[in-house]
Amino acid sequence: MLLRRLPSSAVSVAVTALSRRWTSPYFFLPQRRFQSFNSISFYPKLSLLSFSSTSEIPSETTDLITDQSSKRGPLKPGLYLVGTPIGNLEDITLRALRVLKSADVILSEDTRHSGKLLHYYSIKTPLLSYHKFNESQREHTVLKRLKEGEIVALISDAGMPGISDPGTELAKICVDENIPVIPIPGPSAFLTALSASGLSTDEFTFVGFLPKHAGSRKERLMTSASETPTQIFYVPPHKLSQFLEESSLIFGDSRQCVIARELTKMHEE
Repeated sequence: MLLRRLPSSAVSVAVTALSRRWTSPYFFLPQRRFQSFNSISFYPKLSLLSFSSTSEIPSETTDLITDQSSKRGPLKPGLYLVGTPIGNLEDITLRALRVLKSADVILSEDTRHSGKLLHYYSIKTPLLSYHKFNESQREHTVLKRLKEGEIVALISDAGMPGISDPGTELAKICVDENIPVIPIPGPSAFLTALSASGLSTDEFTFVGFLPKHAGSRKERLMTSASETPTQIFYVPPHKLSQFLEESSLIFGDSRQCVIARELTKMHEE
């Protein structure tokens, strides 16, 4: 997910009350039972364990990871899709840490960003860049290592790999080649926001990023407007005003919109 780069807030706002400071990438447009946009704020501020923190990982955590590793034995070879924090370093699982420590290599969307996470948890596994601009070039090298029996972990900048992030194509290839693909569950930006949004979670559609082309974008919004379940979008900060203008014309005033930004961080809203 792009939480590291895209601020995110969880406040419902009226389109007419929107100011330039709202730069949120998450939107939820639910059932038509809502008669207007309502201004509400419901996220408390949370303490932040920053990537730039100089604190050391508690020794108890290291001991627990080591203890779990010895009990469970070595990992089997394959591709591990590892979920990583979307902002708060404490939101990583012991299993994720064990996999990252045990892997032969970690594929990373941004090695400099991921390096801070690994450094904090004293993980020495080598990083290899893997992003949308070099996916096809890396495939042969990664597949060769997997077929040789290596443990390859794949992480994105934040959240689960393959969800609006690199990883989907590699997972498909591995499935076709009968190479094990093991998901290691972790944080998800849109599920985190949805759970606290106050909107219906019985049924929802994750749309992700809208097309850049105006015609295709309008067509996608019209499709979402015709659906009753909650609709979830990722929107870059500089596209927020455009999104609200376009979506309000199509959805009308019978839908409620919730904006989520800075999730799990100091200024979460």
